[in-house]
Parts: sequence; structure tokens; C-alpha cells
Amino acid sequence: MTRLRNWLFTPVDTAPMAALRIACGLLVLGWTVSLLPDLHTFLDGSGLTRGTTAWNSGYWTLPVPHPGLWVAGLLASAVALLVGWHTRGAAWLVVFLLIVLQRRDVYVLNSGDLLLRELAFYVALMPAGELWSLDARRRRTSEPRAPWGLRLLQLQLSAVYFFSVIAKLHGTSWQDGTAVGKAVQLDDLQRFVVPQWAATSVTFSALLTYGTLFAEGFLVFGMWLPRTRWYAMAAGVAIHLGIEATLLIGWFSLTILSCYLAFVPAVTLHRVRTAVHRPARMASSPVD
Repeated sequence: MTRLRNWLFTPVDTAPMAALRIACGLLVLGWTVSLLPDLHTFLDGSGLTRGTTAWNSGYWTLPVPHPGLWVAGLLASAVALLVGWHTRGAAWLVVFLLIVLQRRDVYVLNSGDLLLRELAFYVALMPAGELWSLDARRRRTSEPRAPWGLRLLQLQLSAVYFFSVIAKLHGTSWQDGTAVGKAVQLDDLQRFVVPQWAATSVTFSALLTYGTLFAEGFLVFGMWLPRTRWYAMAAGVAIHLGIEATLLIGWFSLTILSCYLAFVPAVTLHRVRTAVHRPARMASSPVD
């Protein structure tokens, strides 16, 4: 119990939590902007959901009067979260507004939308404004904080891959090696059209199908171990960028890759920030 308590509550550098806050803010901004072209169609009472009752086929929905105002509120909250202004309140407001807008029309949601909501929830549990934020600049200090919110996200990410592998092992097309080949031939989901020879190749499909199963199984435990962390992340990035390039699945790939920041060591994030800021400081310094 002592080890578990230390793992959850011993203060640590908050850099991964700050990085997750920034990633979440950017994702919510992008997600919200993507709603704008279909704002009234999806959210307005006179749109596709007109006449929808509070309970319909097991799904509960929420009325959203003046959807433009709600979306504007989410945009403002996402910006506040991104820059770390009143971070905790901004995070919880993002969670609340995501729930309201997503529950208005459940028929246009996919797993990426739900994962984004979960990421925002975990960020709201973290002291994500302790570093690289307006809150930290105002306080002029940043302190190590208990990482239990971060630990919950890490466990959630491992659980996502664990149950994904379990579900795939029960699927016939994943067992016979045809799953990826079938997926890239779905016309309504194609982003980049895979060449016909590759999409219909039994060997190509089997390699990618079984490779995905292996990589996701590796990700369940691989990110926890320092020796295998970067290999596991590289495999995950390859899988999700491949999915993002070939299939239209909303915000799932970008969101789950952002969750990888929960496993990136704080020292690495500080080095990245220093490397990014050094050229900016040199460019802004006066020239003699």
C-alpha cells in the first residue's frame, strides 16, 4: 500500500500534465471549429434532431437553445485551457460543454469524440496549470504536485488497448488476417485511397492485421517500462498515423496520440520546450 500511495500521491514534476493541457486545448479548439459548418444541422432544434425527445431508443439528449452561444463558450473555454488561464475552472467548463454538445445529437458521435471528452475529464483532475500557463506566470512559482490524475489517464490508456485487443481477438476478420484489408476498402471511410493491389493483397492485409494486434498488445505494458517505452510509442504512432491517413474516423487518432504525453518523462518535455524556445529567443534578440 505504501508503494501505491507513493505512486499516486508523491509530488512530481507537472510537465506531462501541462503538455496534456495544451494538447487537450488544441484538440477541443479543432473539434469545435469542425462543428461550425454543420452547427444548426446537428445541434439546432430545427435540424436533424427536431422532434427528438429526452429519451429516444435508449439515448438521452439535451436541448441546446442558441447553439452558436454554446459553441462560442466552448471555444473560449478551450482557449483558456490552452493558455492555462484559471485552468481548473476552464477544464471543467470544457468537460461540461462537451457533454452538452455531444449529448445533443448522439447519432453523429464516434469513439474519437468520446475519447476527447475523457481526456478533458482527466485533465480537469490534474494540476495542469502549474507549469507553462498564465496561472503559473501570475503566481511566479511552480511546484511538484500529486500525480494521481495523471496515473488515472495512464491506466485508462492501457485499458483502451487491452480491451481493444480482447475485442479484436473475438472478431473473425482479425483472426483470419483480413481486418485491415476490409477496412481500407470501405468507400464511405476512405481518406486516402489505398492502391487496389495492396487493399486486396492477402499477405499485405495479414501483415498489417497481425502487426496491429501485436503492437496494441505491446502498448498495454510497453509504455510503462523505460526500456520499451519509446518502441511502444513508435509502434502506436505508426498505427494511428496510418489510420489517420487512410480512414475518416474523426478525432480518434489525434486524441489517443495526445494521451501518449502522459508517459513522456518530464525531463524530455523540458528539453523539447528548451529546444523550441531557443530559436525563438535568438530571433527576438536585438542584432548589433
